[in-house]
Amino acid sequence: MFSKNRSLKTIVGILFSLLLMVGLTGNTAYAYSEIPACFDFGDTVLSIDAGGCKEVWFRSTYNYTYFVGPHTSTGTYCECSFKSGTEYIKLHIGADEKEKNVFFHFYVDDDKVPTKDLHDNIEVYVQKAAATSESIAVPIAGGSGTLTRTGNIAMLYNSKGVAMASFSLSKGAGNMASIGLKGVANNGSNYFDVVSGNNATPMISESDKAVMIANGYAGVCVNGVYKNWP
Repeated sequence: MFSKNRSLKTIVGILFSLLLMVGLTGNTAYAYSEIPACFDFGDTVLSIDAGGCKEVWFRSTYNYTYFVGPHTSTGTYCECSFKSGTEYIKLHIGADEKEKNVFFHFYVDDDKVPTKDLHDNIEVYVQKAAATSESIAVPIAGGSGTLTRTGNIAMLYNSKGVAMASFSLSKGAGNMASIGLKGVANNGSNYFDVVSGNNATPMISESDKAVMIANGYAGVCVNGVYKNWP
């Protein structure tokens, strides 16, 4: 019982010290932060176009982690070191992001601090979100078909609703990327016009690739960049 009480007093003492540090630093010029003893940001509110990213100056006294609040795109994430010190972090907003406001939450994650509750955040206003559909009409050999998105997979159907071939997008390391369907683009051959996170590349089986090519599709146009089937 004594050891438990002692541990509790130790934690309370550390937390009190942190709060005291915040109070004592009230006269120090920080850019922005609710807890300047732990974090400091160059900006806490900014605007980023869907499909874009911005660098933000960032300081953390301790090692940290982050998570993204409600969002719809796998292309919405933060590039950071997770380590104490100063750096420029990169906030990415997926091209198919539907949320108008996305919060990036930063938490202290360090053995030096016995609590995981110390956190602050950056709010991003998402601008110029691309209009996308779950299903679009597309031309195919000998008539018309439909391209339908289910989750992160796009399936091509013929006019009778029979599935012909499918593809997905990858953001690397075996991770699927999100897909937003826009229409058909042409660059000498037809390409499915889609939006996704930065650097997404098409993934398709050899048999489905042959079906797509036979129906006039050479690949996908991701965020305006033409990419042939691999």
